Amino acid sequence: LFDRLLELTVEAYRRQRWYDEYDLIRNGAAATVAYPVKFWPTWEPFGRLGLRLSGEFISFDDVDDAQYYVDGTSRATRPIFKDEDSRYGDAAEAVLRIFWSHDDRDNFRIATRGGRTQVFGDLAGGDNSYWRLGVNHRRYFTVWRRYRHVLMAAVRAETIDAFSESDGVPIYNRMFLGGPRSIRGVEYRNVAPLREKAGGGDWAPWGGQTLFCLNFEYTVPIVQMLRLAAFTDLGSVGEEEFDLDFSDTFAWTAGIGIRLDIPMFPIRLDFATPLKKPDHAEEEIFSFSIGYDF
Repeated sequence: LFDRLLELTVEAYRRQRWYDEYDLIRNGAAATVAYPVKFWPTWEPFGRLGLRLSGEFISFDDVDDAQYYVDGTSRATRPIFKDEDSRYGDAAEAVLRIFWSHDDRDNFRIATRGGRTQVFGDLAGGDNSYWRLGVNHRRYFTVWRRYRHVLMAAVRAETIDAFSESDGVPIYNRMFLGGPRSIRGVEYRNVAPLREKAGGGDWAPWGGQTLFCLNFEYTVPIVQMLRLAAFTDLGSVGEEEFDLDFSDTFAWTAGIGIRLDIPMFPIRLDFATPLKKPDHAEEEIFSFSIGYDF
């Protein structure tokens, strides 16, 4: 860009998610600028430093109006998802992210060595004002070079909080784990603080403000475009910012999977079982996803 080693990315999007308790629609646009950075003592390029500015309009649809217990200790009830819609629906949000990223994988599709890292911080304004900090790191190790056995280890940690206690953090900015792309063996978004439906015994994901997740996966090629995997996932979501008391929401799972490395359409089939899970989280023995990295 302009005869400099700048990378510019511009995007516009509409994203819709359908949950049991509500639908969520995000319409937005973003621009990202990144520049290679150098570090002592080699002063060789090592990763990229970047800025991303995004603007979104966020709205709810088809919101559950049932009564739920407000928290785990009180018997007071509220239509908590309707309350979220009233307080945080139809919101305009601008987010400035500063990040450093580094990627030295030997193959962007099926890596056997190297890794990928991103460290970031967000500042958000508009109808929602908050900050977020996070780190994502994934590393690949060739364990048995002759037969291309590969061990992958990944860690993810994030925390978020509103600038003012009176503002709070909307449910669509809170954190969840569970499902094929985080902790397999537990239902999507069920590794998080949950809320109980009044009189019904059903529990709904409510989310938290601190997340920690570890994943380990060992893959073995069988024939061309087919690999077997053994894995374990563990993690938790804390209720508050920098909340490391994960005892109520900790999950640990293990399982096996099949990787079909079809060009442009890779498929992941996983079978997992919880070794430990939150009391009211639902199990998900089989999961299916498309993509190389979860």
